[in-house]
Formats: sequence, C-alpha cells, structure tokens
Amino acid sequence: MRIQKLFVVAIFFLFILVSGMVIYQYSQHAASQIIQDAQRTLISATKSKVSLLEKSIASNIGLLKFLHSTPPISGIGRALENNGNDPMDNTTLAQWKSRLDVIFKALIENNSELIQLRIITVEDGREFLRVDRDGGRVVAVPEQRLQDKRDESYFAAAAELEFGEVYVSPINLNREYGKIVFPAQPVYRIAMPIFGHGGDRFGFLIMNVDATELIQRFVTETGFINEFWLVDQTGSFVFSTNSKLNFSAQLNPSWTLTSLYEITPFGTEGLASIAEKSGGQTQWLADREVVYTGTSRDEHLFVYSLLNQTVIDQRINARHREIITMGGISVSILAMITLVFYRSYRASTKLNNANSTFQAIVDGSVDALICIDETGLIKTWNHAAAQLFGVPQSSVLNKPVSEFVKLHNADLLKQLAVSKNKSSVLAFKDTFDDKSGYLKHLDISLSPIIHRSSSMESFALRLRDITSEVRSEELLKQSNAQVRERTEELKRHSEELEIAHKQAMEASLAKSNFISTISHEMRTPLNGIMGTLNLIQNDPLTSSQQKYLTMAERSVSTLAVLINDILDLSKIESGKLEVHNQEFSPREEVESIVQSMSVKAIEKGLELIIDTTNIHHSRVISDPNRLKQVINNLLNNAIKFTNEGEIRVVASTSTLEQGSVRLSVDIFDTGIGIAQENQHKLFQPFSQESSETATKFGGTGLGLSICRQLCQLMNGDIGFESIQGKGSHFYFYLDMPESECNSGSLAAELQGQRIGLCLNNDSLSKVVAKMILSWGGQVFEPKLPIAQWLNEKSLDAVIFEAESCHYKALIKAAKEHRSSTSHSALKWVELNASTPLPPYQMGGELDVTIISKPVLSEDLLAVLKGICSTDDAETEEERLLRAPSSYAVDLTGVRVLIVDDNDINQEVAKGFLAPLNASIDCVSNGLDALNLVMEKHIEGQVYHCILLDCQMPVMDGYECARQLRYNSQKYGHSNVPIIAMTANAFSGEKEKCLAHGMSDYITKPVDSERLVEKVSRWTKKYQKQRGAEALQIQQEPEATYKGWKKDQALKRMAGNQALLDKIVTMFQASSVEYMEKLESEISARNINEVTQWSHKLKGLCGDIGAQDLREMLAEMEKEARKQEECDITQIETTYHQAKQEYSKLMEAIASPV
Repeated sequence: MRIQKLFVVAIFFLFILVSGMVIYQYSQHAASQIIQDAQRTLISATKSKVSLLEKSIASNIGLLKFLHSTPPISGIGRALENNGNDPMDNTTLAQWKSRLDVIFKALIENNSELIQLRIITVEDGREFLRVDRDGGRVVAVPEQRLQDKRDESYFAAAAELEFGEVYVSPINLNREYGKIVFPAQPVYRIAMPIFGHGGDRFGFLIMNVDATELIQRFVTETGFINEFWLVDQTGSFVFSTNSKLNFSAQLNPSWTLTSLYEITPFGTEGLASIAEKSGGQTQWLADREVVYTGTSRDEHLFVYSLLNQTVIDQRINARHREIITMGGISVSILAMITLVFYRSYRASTKLNNANSTFQAIVDGSVDALICIDETGLIKTWNHAAAQLFGVPQSSVLNKPVSEFVKLHNADLLKQLAVSKNKSSVLAFKDTFDDKSGYLKHLDISLSPIIHRSSSMESFALRLRDITSEVRSEELLKQSNAQVRERTEELKRHSEELEIAHKQAMEASLAKSNFISTISHEMRTPLNGIMGTLNLIQNDPLTSSQQKYLTMAERSVSTLAVLINDILDLSKIESGKLEVHNQEFSPREEVESIVQSMSVKAIEKGLELIIDTTNIHHSRVISDPNRLKQVINNLLNNAIKFTNEGEIRVVASTSTLEQGSVRLSVDIFDTGIGIAQENQHKLFQPFSQESSETATKFGGTGLGLSICRQLCQLMNGDIGFESIQGKGSHFYFYLDMPESECNSGSLAAELQGQRIGLCLNNDSLSKVVAKMILSWGGQVFEPKLPIAQWLNEKSLDAVIFEAESCHYKALIKAAKEHRSSTSHSALKWVELNASTPLPPYQMGGELDVTIISKPVLSEDLLAVLKGICSTDDAETEEERLLRAPSSYAVDLTGVRVLIVDDNDINQEVAKGFLAPLNASIDCVSNGLDALNLVMEKHIEGQVYHCILLDCQMPVMDGYECARQLRYNSQKYGHSNVPIIAMTANAFSGEKEKCLAHGMSDYITKPVDSERLVEKVSRWTKKYQKQRGAEALQIQQEPEATYKGWKKDQALKRMAGNQALLDKIVTMFQASSVEYMEKLESEISARNINEVTQWSHKLKGLCGDIGAQDLREMLAEMEKEARKQEECDITQIETTYHQAKQEYSKLMEAIASPV
C-alpha cells in the first residue's frame, strides 16, 4: 500500500513538472505569435496607407491628363507660333485663353480638392493663365496679378519635363508671393509639359491639389496602430498622427526622422525598431513602404506605421496571465481528480479482488449460476450456464431470463415473485429442450439476495443438470422390463429359426438346380461355336484369315467368360466367386484385348491408342479372363459414350514396397463425361448415370458393378474421374505377389536408329515416340522445309499418317530423293485406321509398309527392324473357289430390313444374307424401323422380310411388331414376314412373339443356316434358285477411271474382296449425304463445318482407295483450317473439281465387273 501511495505522489509531481514545462513553452509560443501578429498588422496597415496615397494621386493625375488633352492647350501653342492666330481654324489666342479659362473654372467647381489651375511659361517663368478657388468662388486671376514662379522649387523640375511625363511635387504648405498662406493649406502640385506645333517647349500645365482631406484620411482609421508617418526623401516629416511633426521642412527644418529617432531595421519586409533619441523610453515597432508619386522613380515618399512596444508587451503579459491561470486551475482540478481516483482505486482494488474470488468460484461451478434482477433481466451468466443452454454470456446480459431458460412447467417470473414475497429459497425440478432438441432434466433453486438495507433487488438462480441420473433410473426400469420380454421372445425366435432354416435349405437347393440347368443350356451352343472355330484351324489359312480367326476365338472366349459371370451372379452376391490365376504376358494380353475392340472404334471414327511402354514385367500371375472382362467392359463404355476424339489405354506395372507387383490400366476418353451429381451411381448394380443415358445408349448398368467386385477379388480396386462435356478417366489396378512375376525391361533393339514422326494426333505421336525411345531409338519431329529436314537428320525410317499436315510435302520430298544414296535404305511406315491387319507392304515408288491402328508394339518393332510379313493375300478367286456350294439360294430382288441395336449383330446377319444378293437395310431401334418402313411404303417399295430384335432402346421389338400389324394402311401390307431374333431362351418367349404379331422366331446367337432357311422359306415367292455355275469367276475388266486405286485398296485389305465390297457399299450410302452437307456448308460460309465434312469425306475416300478425290478434299480441309485467313474462293473452286471427280468415281463404282 505504501508503494502505491508513493507511486501516486510521484505521478502527481511528474505531472506538475510536465505541466510547468508545457506552460512555459506555450507562453513563449504565445509571445512569438503575438509579435508575429503585430508585424503582420503593421505590414497590412502600411500597405493600406500606401494604397490610399497612390489612388488619390493617380486620380488627380488622370484628371490633369484629361485637361492636357483638351483643344485649347494645343491651340494656344499654335496661336503663339503664328502671331496670335491659330492657322488650323483661324481662332485667336484670346479666344483659346477664354475657352481654357472656362474649362479651368468648370473643373475646379466640380472637384473640391482642386484649388488652382495654371499655365506657366518656361521662357520667363511667369503665369500665362491662372484660375483660383477663392473661398466659395472660382475666379480667373487678372493678368496684372500673375506672378513669376521661377524661384519656386517645382519650376525647375516641371520646366524640364519631356512629352507625356508627369511631375508630382512634395506635399507642403501653399505659398503665395513667397509667403505661406494663412490659414495653412497643405497642397501638392501635378505638372505636365506643353509643346508647340513645331516641338518647341512653351510651358507646362500645373494643378494645385488641396491635401487636407488626404491628410485627414491618412492620420485617422489607425485601428490597432498607434501612429502613421509620411516622410519625404530628405527625411522631413510631411504629416503624421503627431501634428507637431507636420511639414517640418517648412516649419522646423531641423526636425528630421534621423535627428529625432534611432531606427534599427530587421527582417526583410521593411520592419524596424524605432526609439526616441531624446532619452525617452518610448519604443515602436515600425514598418516602412515606399510611395512613388510621379513618372520618375526618384519622386517618392515613405509611409511608416508604428506600434508602441508597450502595447505589445501588455498583450504578451495578458496572454501569460491567462495561461498561468488556466494551468493553475488545471493542476488544481487534476489534484482533486487524482485524490478521488486514488481513493476510488483503493476501493475498486478491494472490490475487484473480492469479485475475482467470487467469479472464480462461480465460473468453476458445475452448476449453472445466474444472477437476475427483480424484473427478470440477466446480470451474470457463468460458464456452466453457457454450456447448458448453448448461449455465450455476451448474448444474454440485460435480457429477460425467460428468453433463454425456457422451462416446460414452471414460470420463472412467478417463482421470482413468490421468492420475494416469502424472502426464502425456492427449490423445485423441471425440464427443458436444449439447442439440439434433447430433453434435459434440471434441479433448480431460486434464492433472493438481501442487501444491508434489507432490500431485495436481485436473485441467484442455480440450475443443475440431472438428466443422466433421471435417465439411469428410467433405463434401469426399462432393462428390467426388457429382460422379461426377451425371455419370452427367445422362445418364439427359436421356433421361427428352425422353420426359416428349413425354408432356406429348400431355396438354396432350388437355386442350385436352376443354375445347373441353365449352365448346361447356355454352354451347349457356345461349345459348338468354339468347336467349329477349332475345326477351321485345321484348314490352310492366310495370315489375315488367321488373325481374324484369332480375334473370333478371343471374342468367343470373352463371351464365355461373360456368360459365366451371369451364371455366377449369385456367387458374386454371396462372396463365393472364384478367380483362376495363371501366368500370362500383360503387354500381349492388354494389346490383344484392345485390338479386338478396335473395329467399333474405327467405325465411329475414333482414334484408339495403346500405351504399354511402362510395362516392366514380361510375365505376371493373375486371371487373364477376368482382366479381359474388366478391360472389355470399360473400353466398350468408352467407345459407346464417345462420339469424336480419342480413346487412350495406358497399361503399366510397378513394384511396390510390400513385395508385390501392381498392374495398372488407365482408360482415357473424350466422350460425354459424367455429371458430378450422378457419379455416385456408377458402381451400383443395375444403375446408370440417368434414365436418358439408358434410353439413348442402352445397357443394363451391371458391368461396372461386376468390374469393381472382380478387381477387389483380384486384390485390386477401380475408380474414375470425369468432367461432363470433356471426358472420363477410368482406372483400375491388380496386385500380384512379386515372387510369382518375371521382370523384364525392353531391349534396346533400335539402338542408334533415327526415326522421323509425322503424325497428326499429338497423343499418338507421344506414345509412338515413347516406344521408339524405350527401344533405344531417336525421335525427330518434322521441320520445314521437309526436304531439308530429311537430308539433315539422316533418318532410318519415317512414320507418317495420310492425315498429317506434312503429308503432301513429305511424299513430294520422298519422291525427289528416292534415287539418292542417303535415302536408299529409308523405311516408309504409314499408320492406317482401317480393318486390323498384320503389317504389309504396299510397294510402289516408296515401298510403304502399312501398320493398322491401334499400333501394337510388336508390329511397330517388327517393321522398324525390317521383319514384316510379305505373304501374298488370298485372291478373291481363291476365296470364291473355297466357298461352300450349298448356297444355292438366290435372294436377288428380296428386300430385308434388319432391326437390332447391336452393330455386330447387324453385321452378322448381313454377312449371312449379303452373299445371297439380298437387298438389306439396317436400323437400331423400333421407332427408326417404323419410320423407314413408312418411307419405303410411300416410295412404292416394301420389305419382303423383317428381322426384328425384341429388346432395344427407344422402342422394343414387341411394340414395333404390334404397330406394323395394326397400322397396315400406314406402313404397307399387313402380311410382311417378321422374324424375331431374341436372346431370351425361356419357355413362353416364342408364344409372346407370335402374340405380338411376329411370324417366326429364332434365338441368339444366330446360326447362319437356320437364318438363311427361315428367310428363304418366308420369301420363297420373291427368290429364284441358282446353281454353282453362278459362282464362276469372271475376269474383271480393266477400269477406265484411273482415280480409283482399287488394287491398292484390295491389297491393303489383304485381298479380302468381300470386305472391300462392303466398304465401297458403305461409301456409296454415306458419301452422297456428306457431299450435300459439304456443299451446303460452303455456300453458308461455315468454315468449321467445312473442315469437319471435308475431313470425313477424305477418310472415306482413303478407305476405298479414291486417291485423287482424297487429295482434293485434303486441300480443302487444309485451307479451311486457316479459319479467318482461309480463301473461300479457293475452297469453292476445289469443291467444283472434287464434285466432278466424285461423279467419275461413282460411275466407276456402279460399272459392272
């Protein structure tokens, strides 16, 4: 406590010291400010008096100039020069004097300051003309009273004035006849010279101005200033506020400024300190300004403004007293405040200590403690209350307690009144709902707080949460009741379990019987197919036929696996599905799976890319059939949901730290993508992204669910990433024991080889470059000019696409250098998006080797190493000779409509019927079938047979058949044969088809002989028989149209004439529409669409070998890709040429062979 007292005293004296310093500094500043204010006032006052003098003198100078410019002034001069007669207008001198006399009188009468106007000649110094103010009259002085003024001080100065100059005399007392006029009359004179017509000086015009009024205005209006002085150049006083000093040069010549006063200048504004020399104590602060009165800068006066130093000191002292008084009052008030504060601080410290102790007890309490006043407003709210009611203290203070403590039964305000009336503690129990909606039980006590004055202004409310105790009691009661109920239920459940077990055993037996039966029924035809393929293996086959057969076997194998999955669906659900691990090559397996799906991708115009460069294991142990099933499903989905762009399959292996090998497969597509809100549905059984997706694309939604379970069974998992409108990325991995896998890196089999890449697709180019680099080769991108690039890089091989932007330049450069030694061994490799074939050589000038897409690492390496099969493809004649002679049915003239949502099923059916010369159309759903049938009916053509799938999106086969039968007027004759093609082998399916109006029924997979037999039976009246002689080979005439490289196209397809005919037929069907679209878009100037349609047509032409037309379309595409910079005129010209070429091509195709 003593330390606190000393601290307060020290603070007080420190404040006194600081206050004294502040007062002293402020007093000094105030004194400086007062002196500065006085100086500014002096300067302002001086400038004001200067302005007064200058304005007054300038006004009179202007008046004299006006008088000087009047005609009589110049007329008098001319008259004097011409013997008293003005030659200008024959006016006499007397007349001019008379007129000037009148002007002088009028001017003096109208200007009270003017007392005299005269003309004085310089020759004799006498007055020539004079008009005076005499009392209240203005009179002209007679000639005999005119005076000689040569002795006056102003005469000499005025007599020497040049033309236009003005002389202003000092202000002095007026003199007449050498004596000062009485009463004293202060005047100043203004003179201007008068010259004759010849330039001779005649005299001067002089004006006497009364300065009385000017002096009066000068010495009055002093304001804060004590005195004003007007001093001439000699230091004599002209006039001042002190009248004793007025006109000292005439009245007391010894009284000058320097003789009476001592002047000490300071500052730069003319400021000075002035003191009397006579020993007086009077001192002034003064300011001096110069007043110029005439034309010459030598004619000037000085104006002094003086402020008595005593006045300044008085003002400074008064300001000091004010500051000291205010400081004393402030210190006194501070002393009192400090004393009061100290006493309050001591009391507050004691109270704070007590409150801190009390608050710590309250905050540490597990009970909610609330202090409320008699009106129910909350004053305190401890931490336990905030926790119990979920409201912080800052949100409840001074608010009604009933707003936050909402009891179910009691009214707190009523309880407050009861407690106040009884002055006693109330205890009760109640419940409330907390912030989460849970019921809480409370033990409550309400105590009045009684002050020393016996008043009760507040209450203490204590609330304890007893929910756990109440619930424990309730649980104990419930537990006892449940024990009794459980005992009874156990007896009942035992009986039910025995019955349920018996039923489950019966259901399991029935399910096993069903699976066994259906497995037999489905496997029997499948085994027949596989056996047939094995029999074909025994016959001699070309390399392309062997490849097709291998693809068929893989597809059948995949189908067998899928059927097994369907049959084992119950095992998947029960967790009993098994995998059969075996050793296989991951690179060969992945590439073969992807290649088997390439036909679908090529048909949709998609770029299918395989990247297996990161597979670092030659053999792994897993289930290849399950792997194939997962990849097939994912790749099929990617192709289905991608309309343009590319699909990229990336496979890799890596060794994990846990001693296992991971096979990872990623499938990227540029398809429609999956919306974020639908992504959670994908791996659920029988679920697709949306109902629209299922309707548009078909499918059951089971595939991805099976894929996930298969991956998990093979110690892996599956996932995906997708952005709607951009594409999807599906990925999965399988983990295998490292001890059972063989690692093997790719050998540097192309070490030192230099390979050039001219590919259009960036992704494909990167993958091919990775393959070459992994084999030790070097990769070079093309640079312009191409010929120079070929020379500089010394390439061993060039891999290119016909779609490459450098294709033309590359071919041209290659032909120019084909005879060069440096390029004699250069390999030319073209990547072609056609039917998958083994690599083959085209021959020709460049001896190009063709590799089918997707590019397999084995094929690419073999070609670059120079190992390429050159077996001649089987000729069409050989194929026809080997064809079975059992096809004696000729379906010429029979029109068949195939309706199936599966493209492969369409092609299978067409493949069975097309060799029999049937006319075939295909659609993918029932609605399209109805529209096509109606269109053909309007054209007068009807179908003789309809092959109709039952399960299709948009409209199924049942509804389509019903519409055809019951709307025969709309769709044609009602008895057209409709043969159902269904995969449903259950009993009753045939009856269902016939009930919907179908004529016959055939199950899938479709057998060729059975299909031909049914179609032949139902269309017998439209067909004719043919013998084996119809199959004799005719020599194909030499084509007259050279633009169709049919032989090259046939060689590229390994001699498969049927495949070429099929592709040509497809070209005929689609190219007409494409050409019309292209012409329409060119006319509409839609450059983007021109690029798209010319690219599509170019690809079709490349497939059938229409090389000339293809080059024209390539030129159009190249020009259109320039966008805004393209030459539309050039595109139109090229299109007209292409149209003529197209007509020639179609004529060549239509010509009989």
